[in-house]
Amino acid sequence: KSTSPFDDYGHGTHVAGTIAGSGALSVNPSYRGLAANVQHVVLQELDANGAGLTSDVVRAIDFAVANKSKFGIDVINLSLGHPIYEPASTDPLVQAVERASKAGIVVLAPAGNNGVNPTTGQPGYAGINSPGNAPSAITVGAVATSNTVSRRDDRIPEYSWSGPTWYDALAKPDLLAPGHRIISVGAKRSTIYRDYPNLRGNDVDYL
Repeated sequence: KSTSPFDDYGHGTHVAGTIAGSGALSVNPSYRGLAANVQHVVLQELDANGAGLTSDVVRAIDFAVANKSKFGIDVINLSLGHPIYEPASTDPLVQAVERASKAGIVVLAPAGNNGVNPTTGQPGYAGINSPGNAPSAITVGAVATSNTVSRRDDRIPEYSWSGPTWYDALAKPDLLAPGHRIISVGAKRSTIYRDYPNLRGNDVDYL
């Protein structure tokens, strides 16, 4: 069934803009994405609250693999995850990532944003989310740059998960990248845009 593109939660739009936003809506040229000429194939699996079924994510990954040549899919970015419940060898989401990797697609997965124990306030370890525990995934954690050019004051925000992975003890994340208070496109009809007005930028099209 054909439908117009939509993003009722808003996270996907923000991530897509970070990757490949043109900056066309902004008064500030630096609001362009890191790779503004990249073309997206967008597959939505999550609902207006950012929740959904793992099986839908698996189906989306398998769709991308099956249509790799048709759409020119070289990279899959998965800005989602759930706690690790089983070894990577039996985790359906991890196995979908492994299939994509074997098909020649680079898969990026987040480390996760629950790096602090909500009860004790202490940093947690072995908390990488699935599918960030996929051996072939490039698992990415966040860096806070303190709004400076120098790397001397860069730090890992307390929320960004650290490894090793549960069950398999894989050394993850694989790399860190700026991921703290990033300005990108806001989907104005989305849950995030509506519920978090404090996150809106000076330019109302951005969060």
